[in-house]
Order: sequence, then structure tokens, then C-alpha cells
Amino acid sequence: MYYTGIDLHRKTSFVTTVDASGQIVKKVNLINDEVTILDYFLSLEKDTQAVIESTSNWYWLYDLLAEHGIPVVVSNPLKTKAIASARIKNDKLDSHMLAQLLRANLLATVHVSSKQTRKLKELLRHRARLVRDTVRMKNRIHNIMAKNNLSAPGTDLFGNRGLEYLSKAQLPAFQRRQVDTYLTLYQQLKEHTDALTKQIKQRAAENPSAQLLMTIPGVGPITSMFMVAEIEDISRFKSYRHLSSYAGLVPSLDASADKQRMGRITKQGSPYLRTALVEAAQVAARTRSKLNIFFRRRIVRSGYQKAVVATAHKIIQYAFYILKDQKPYREDIDALA
Repeated sequence: MYYTGIDLHRKTSFVTTVDASGQIVKKVNLINDEVTILDYFLSLEKDTQAVIESTSNWYWLYDLLAEHGIPVVVSNPLKTKAIASARIKNDKLDSHMLAQLLRANLLATVHVSSKQTRKLKELLRHRARLVRDTVRMKNRIHNIMAKNNLSAPGTDLFGNRGLEYLSKAQLPAFQRRQVDTYLTLYQQLKEHTDALTKQIKQRAAENPSAQLLMTIPGVGPITSMFMVAEIEDISRFKSYRHLSSYAGLVPSLDASADKQRMGRITKQGSPYLRTALVEAAQVAARTRSKLNIFFRRRIVRSGYQKAVVATAHKIIQYAFYILKDQKPYREDIDALA
């Protein structure tokens, strides 16, 4: 059996294959062409396992190798780098190191979602990026209005009255052009975001897991679909603590001798899942529910930000058991009176 490490870049890939004893069999720099890469693997005298480092462009290569029956895994860059620096004594995480770690069974891998789930993730993440861009346009317009000491007649600058006011506001010529540009971009972004939101809500209405998750106070269609996409299969998590760790909502631990100190949350894992949970926690804090009671108790003790994070952690705990047992969230309404 051979072991092949692939250091994937945008246009080329550096590929190293080692044998069972760790000796280099082949080492070559290839262009990212499907035929060229497949020819490389066909040229090997023995079957090989392959590893790719998790980068922004690994999808196509993973699918290519998997479709042609080549066992392939995706490494976790952060954890693999830590193992490599300790075991191999080499700072550069290249194809040779990946191959050696794969051979030694020291590789830290990441879960690879199905193609269908990856498509859902891309849809949700695309919407999230458009929402951020929409907020940026609004902030830029607010900034220009503030520079000129102007404010909308109503409470919402981007409501119907606010937009009418913005279109006629008396501004210096160069800032008038800026506002017109930002307004055009804002309206286009909002139009695309609204269309995606409608599509995602429709999917949530047809997804049994999303319907179960939406029984949790604060969890709506968008958040539930983020949870469905990022978790994918609840059976891959042994407990809700593992799921919380995947969301980066567990505290970091600094241990030395017999002393232990809990720090801020790790923020490792899925940032999209973590963001969705934090947003759900902020909504749950305004509902009539046990989560609201939990939030209010924590905010007195720890402050707003920590209370939000703790509530997000509580939501992911509920989600774990809901998905595991396939039963909706329920609470005693009378107990909240």
C-alpha cells in the first residue's frame, strides 16, 4: 500500500507518494488538470490512499478521486499542523508530511459532507455573505448622513419613508453620488437576499429535521437549516458536548500542573453554525420560554455577551437530543406563568 499527500494550490498541486516504510516513491508538481492527476495515480504500481489539506478549493479534487475509487481523506489544517510540528519537526505542512502522517495514522481529518449537503451549505453561506454586504451598504449610508447631520423622519432609514427621504436628501454632489451608488447596491443585494430567504424557508418547511429544530424558542427557518446543513448526521457526535465543541461554543482550557483555568470559547469548528446559534440565542432571549429565564439569570451573573453564548450553548444541547430522539422540544407553559 502507498500513501499519497497532496499539497493543493489554485493552479498546481505538489504530490508525494511514500511506501509502507516511509520511503518516497514519487514526488512531482502537477497542474490542476483532472486527466493529469488521474494519470499520476494510474502510474503508481500499488493501490494508494490519498490525503488533501482542507483549503477553499478541495471539493473538485476530493470528488474526482472518490469517484475513481481512490480512498481519500481531508486533513484538518490546524490539528495536523500541531501534530506535524511535534512528530515530524518540520514547520512546513507539505505533501510529504501529509503522506507520512497518513502512513503513520497520525492524521487529523475533517468530516466530508455529501454533495447534497455541500450544495445546501453553499446556498446558506451565500445568503449569509449577501446579508453582510447589505449591512455594509446601510452602514456606509448611515455614515454619510451622520457626516452631514441628517436623520430620517422615521425610525427606519431603510423603510419606505426613509428610502424616499434618502433619494431626495440634500447632500454635496460627491456624497450624493456615493449615496445613490450604495442605495442601488443595497436594493440589488436585498432583492437577491429576499429570493434566497424565500427558497431556504421553503426547504425548511419540507425538511423534517428543520421542523423539529424550529420547535426550540428562537430557532427559525434559516437557523434550523444552518443546523441541518452543518450537523448533517447527528450520529457522528457522541454527546452534546462534542456537538458544542464542533460549534466552537466550549471554553478553552489552560492547564498547568494541578491548576486549570477556563478561558473564552474556542471558536474552533463551524463558524456558520456558531453564528446561527448566537443569533437564535438573541431571539430566544425575547421569547416567553425557559431559555428566556435562563438568559436573564446568566445576564445578571455574567453580563450580556456571556449570557448570549451560554444560551447558544443551551440551544445546541436541546438540538442534540431533538435530533437524536427525533422528538420536538416541549416545555411546561404553566411553569412560566
